[in-house]
This record gives sequence, structure tokens and C-alpha cells, in this order.
Amino acid sequence: MNLLNEYQYQTLDYDGITLNYYDSSEPHVKNDRLPLVIIHGTTGTTDTHFGYLFPLLASRCRVISVDWSDILADILELADLTYQVCAVIDLLLGGQKYNLLGYSLGAVVAAKIAAERNKDVQNLMLVAGWQKTDEQQVLRNHIWTTLRKENSEALALYMTFCAFSPNFIRMSPLATHINNSSLIKVNTFIDKQMELNTRIDITADVPKILAKTLVIACSQDQMVPIHHSKQLFAAIDRASYLEIQSGHGVVFERPAELFQHIDHFTADPTAFAEGVILQPRLA
Repeated sequence: MNLLNEYQYQTLDYDGITLNYYDSSEPHVKNDRLPLVIIHGTTGTTDTHFGYLFPLLASRCRVISVDWSDILADILELADLTYQVCAVIDLLLGGQKYNLLGYSLGAVVAAKIAAERNKDVQNLMLVAGWQKTDEQQVLRNHIWTTLRKENSEALALYMTFCAFSPNFIRMSPLATHINNSSLIKVNTFIDKQMELNTRIDITADVPKILAKTLVIACSQDQMVPIHHSKQLFAAIDRASYLEIQSGHGVVFERPAELFQHIDHFTADPTAFAEGVILQPRLA
């Protein structure tokens, strides 16, 4: 069952680029929350990364989620992704203030947008994000690229191994992980995303963020270890920080807990003390 079936999916050509997005329109519950724009991560889509979260968030506020489109150029730039997200924002929100959430590479995109549009982004959530790629990430991506070039059957399993915490992996037998990893499909656009991941550097942009920000780290993240989230927290003036006991794939491992943090923050951002490492406040 696809939980996104009831939501409007749009594909349109805009200035020579295909824009793909979901728009929940107005929520059933009326409140004063701003629209929330959410941005998926590497290899993902709204369906794969936010298939569980989108309907829950849409019960609270209008949610817009952008699915990136491939580009004609051989090299993908961060600006190609921010442009697509901003184009959808401009088309649908037309100058309104909004909240912004990004996951993984989507958090990099969200941080870049929040820095460039710091008068429009009211509140910002960065989940498992980073500001500058380090050598640990370069090595992991190098192994990924090597397996990809070899057309190795181990590639999808390697992605699974890196994405989840040991506790999560231990919950299922090897056969289950093999079966689940077989659903992972790699294409040339994902190749471009992975190459982009090796050269991320938004350290000059992050201090320009004015939005009240919640940085969410994953304590057992092998893909974007928590020191990256701590660096974001330290570089953003109005930031709060918390950790979820999860691997990088928190949207699969702990989606309900992630939703509660997002829900609490968008309901009352003032309840999150700035410059503070928070203890999870679940209800």
C-alpha cells in the first residue's frame, strides 16, 4: 500500500527542467503552522524516504516534497538541486514564509537554501546532515564507486550495511537483508549524487542561516557520523541539537520518533532552547 496515493503528485516543465513534487494542500486539522517543505536524500524519493513521514506531517500542516530530477550534464552540482527545490517553492508558495526540512544530502540542500533565503525560511530542521565532506566519507564513497564499477552484487548489501545501526541489522536474518537490498536500484543519476557527496562544502554558507534550527543527529550513523551534526549545531546561531538512537537510515529505523521531534518543533519552536543539546522529549 502506497501511503502517498491520496496526495497530489505533479510533474511539470519549468525553464527547461522537469520539476516533480508532492503537495498535500491544506491539512484536515486547522492551526497556524507554516507550510513545510521537505527534501529527501541521496538515492531517495519522497516515496522511499518520506513515505511514512509525509502523511503524518500532512495531518499537521501543508507539506511539499520535491523529488529531484536528473540533469543533462555529466556532473551534478549542489546548485542544480537547490534550484529545483526553490523553483517549486516559488511556484507554490510565492513569497510566503515556510519551514524547511532536509534529510542527509537533502539537509545540505536545505541548509544552503536557508542561508541564501534567510528571510523566507522561518524554521529549519537538518536531519543527518553535514557541511563539509571529510576523509571518512570520501573512503566510504570510494568503496561504493569501486563496487559500482565492478557491477558487484555486494553493492546493495554494502549500502544496507552502511545505512543502518547494528541493533537494527541484528533484528533480521541475512536472508531478509539480502531480499530487502535487492529492491535498491542504482542508476546514473544516483552515480552523480554519490559523486557530489564527495565534494560538499557549505562551511561559508552555514553561518548565514538566520532561521531557528533543530539539528537532529543519528547516534550510530556510519554514513554521516554525529560530529558533522555537531559542527552544524556549532555554526548556526539559533540552533538546538538532539540525537536519535539510530543509524543513518532513521527514516526507516525510527520514523515515529523522528516524526514526534518534527511535530514538537513545528508546533512550538520557542520550546527548543537555542545553543542547547536537548534530551529527547517524546510523548
